[in-house]
Amino acid sequence: MENRVVRNKIVILDRGLIKIDINCVFGTQKKKYKIPAGFTLLELLIVILILGIVLTTTSISIFQNDDRALLKDTKRLASLFRLAREEAILRNTPIAVKIDNSDYQFFTKNRLEWIPIENDSLLRTREFSIPNISISSTQSANEKDELMIIFGLEPVAQPFKIFLSTPTNRSSINADGLGNFHIY
Repeated sequence: MENRVVRNKIVILDRGLIKIDINCVFGTQKKKYKIPAGFTLLELLIVILILGIVLTTTSISIFQNDDRALLKDTKRLASLFRLAREEAILRNTPIAVKIDNSDYQFFTKNRLEWIPIENDSLLRTREFSIPNISISSTQSANEKDELMIIFGLEPVAQPFKIFLSTPTNRSSINADGLGNFHIY
């Protein structure tokens, strides 16, 4: 009666009988796994990288940059100047733009007085996106510190410069008198 182990849980008994452990054959024997006690260094680095990317993206979008807003307002104003100049020539009537530190408004001339343009989706009254932009120009302003630029019927006009500034940045529109408006 000598028993000897041939493989895991297979025992050959005397007289050639074989005894097999069923749990081993069908894989139902419970295996003991080591439970991890924490995170690996690689997992921690990936989490920190993802958090850094998310925080950078949100901080850029949360804090509005006044420099970009000023440039956006300057580009919009230059485009509206081009449109007002073309409309004045096509309508055969002068169009004026009155600009102050908070907004700008377009006018047409009806004989002796300037009438605000109200029913035009493009040449409507608009506010600057940054409050209290400082406006200056090579043209003189009126007594209310408003600047009025008039686009006449002629394709050639007097050149001018308009400066829009905030405490941290400054941009300008340079008109050459021929319908070109350059942003600096």
